[in-house]
Amino acid sequence: MTVTGAIFCGGKSSRMGRDKASLELSGRPMVQWAAAAMSAAGIDRIYTVGGQTHSGLQWLPDSQPQGGPLSALIDAVDAFGDVFVCPCDVPLISGALIQRIIAAGNETEKPVVLAQSQRLQPLIGLYKKTVAEILKIGYEQGARGPKHVLTAENFETVTANEDEVRNVNTPQELERVLQILNPSRS
Repeated sequence: MTVTGAIFCGGKSSRMGRDKASLELSGRPMVQWAAAAMSAAGIDRIYTVGGQTHSGLQWLPDSQPQGGPLSALIDAVDAFGDVFVCPCDVPLISGALIQRIIAAGNETEKPVVLAQSQRLQPLIGLYKKTVAEILKIGYEQGARGPKHVLTAENFETVTANEDEVRNVNTPQELERVLQILNPSRS
């Protein structure tokens, strides 16, 4: 299976107060942390999806501005086929987790494999091209996120630790990630 990486960068970042994808974290933009994990997992084609271009990565613009993450996901599946997705604000995601998700995708007939920590992570996972119709029907019926479209029979899960899927949505969450990266900051 050839997988393309798609990093979602189209959110408003309203809780952070500034663009999260370009937010510097230990000397590099947050979007680059997700891109580095994808590269470490062996993904060669990596795009940012939505928003604007970031850090010299290839860019797929939103076909439906304000369409939410489900629209961005549909764009990615339509453009790339089998795609590993994650938001730009999970800088601690690991290449090992991405590899486990892709490996699980090779083992299952289900069209989606998602990360599962204490809760399901519908924006971190492998979406196969065979899920396109399910996503489009959900979007046409008014859903704006994949969790409102997918049912248990559509996906498998791979266990992730909390840090690997930790979102950075606020300055306080950014500080927590900085403490994880540099424990002497505490």
